[in-house]
Amino acid sequence: MSLGSPKAEVVILGAGLAGLTAAYHLRDRDIVVLESRDRVGGRTLSGRHGAYWYNLGAQFVWDPRTLELCRALGLEVAGGEGAESAVYVNGRLAVGSDPYRLLMKMPIPWLDKARFAFTIARLRRLASARHGLDPELDAKSLSDVIGTSSPVTRAILEMATTSGTGLSMDEVSGAVGLGYAIHLFGGDVNDTLKAVRGGTQEITKTITEAIDPERVMLDCTVESVAGTLDHVAVRYRRNGGPVEELQATACIAAITADSVIEAIPDLPAAKRVALEEMLPYAPIVSVAWLTDETEPMPWDRLLAVPAIGLSFELLSNNAFFSRRADGGRRSPSGSLVTLSTGPRAEALSALDDAALVDRVRADLVKMFPAAGDVLERADTRVQRWRGLPRFRKGWLGRQRAIREPFGRIHFCGDYTAQPGTPGAVGSGYHAARAVRALLESP
Repeated sequence: MSLGSPKAEVVILGAGLAGLTAAYHLRDRDIVVLESRDRVGGRTLSGRHGAYWYNLGAQFVWDPRTLELCRALGLEVAGGEGAESAVYVNGRLAVGSDPYRLLMKMPIPWLDKARFAFTIARLRRLASARHGLDPELDAKSLSDVIGTSSPVTRAILEMATTSGTGLSMDEVSGAVGLGYAIHLFGGDVNDTLKAVRGGTQEITKTITEAIDPERVMLDCTVESVAGTLDHVAVRYRRNGGPVEELQATACIAAITADSVIEAIPDLPAAKRVALEEMLPYAPIVSVAWLTDETEPMPWDRLLAVPAIGLSFELLSNNAFFSRRADGGRRSPSGSLVTLSTGPRAEALSALDDAALVDRVRADLVKMFPAAGDVLERADTRVQRWRGLPRFRKGWLGRQRAIREPFGRIHFCGDYTAQPGTPGAVGSGYHAARAVRALLESP
């Protein structure tokens, strides 16, 4: 379609990972993508610092569908093999060559180590016996699934689940939370995690080039979406201008759950109630630490460091990927990212950026006291998000209503599938397949 035309085969709302994955799989059709921001990427946002990149949104890729998409796009994906395992707990950083040695080095009493190991082993057996997301576990909270646990075990697992979902163990679906609970000590995590060279946002930037940037319209605020028997009408404003209308044979809504509710006022009651259960999205505060380091640093062999008891729950060292892919060669500078999610992000919300950076830096220096000077000199980038849909217990029972097309309007995004990049990419792929079937039907 030419952008001056009021018609297209498919209009896709949202140029995040889900929407542009759908667009990529429909690139041979007449499509238009409307995006409210002035950039593509949604909750992926990447930047450069010297030879290195940083991610202020989604940090890693790992699932087969996303990796295959990266290969198809010609993107280089770097692995995390060789990184050491680490965790900050009880005021100390523990480092081990693998998760099992890490457990032995954790600064907690041996009885707590034994209790933690027992709980993780039991949860791993449970996960292996239940293939995929299990409805029986989903009907319970993760706390109900775990049962009685020691305070240390609960603190570690609480950190893992709030980091991934923004919910406490008492709130999160047992089926969803189980995956996060066993992630840290459920195998060699560093061998699983991968990164797109240049940052996760390179996926959506590359898709935009592949499908033709002229088909992606930025700064477009959707006013309403209405379906009829034979088309969908999308009313929107470009750059705050007058309302325009675009008609399409089908629509893919790759926008957040609250945006769906706002844009489509006549949603079926069951879908509206199910979407409301995903709200409000949990907050995330990301800080990139852009260093001027020239010598070996205490984080060089670390990739992802969970933290208990600090203002952030995860430290990500994106420079590790680049140095490993480049044979260990070190360029001047480095890039770290701290992520604060859920209650930790809420605790930072009242602070301005300068005070927030001071608060997080103080905790980062606790983790790496010998690197205080480097961290003090580091440039910073702060990003505040409402980024995590709420996968509360009973979510699987609502998933069908969430996913169900509304006439010619289809839906995708992590809230329709599972948290993170796997849910975004997978749901975008399946929405594109469903719309293609609609277009090709007699």
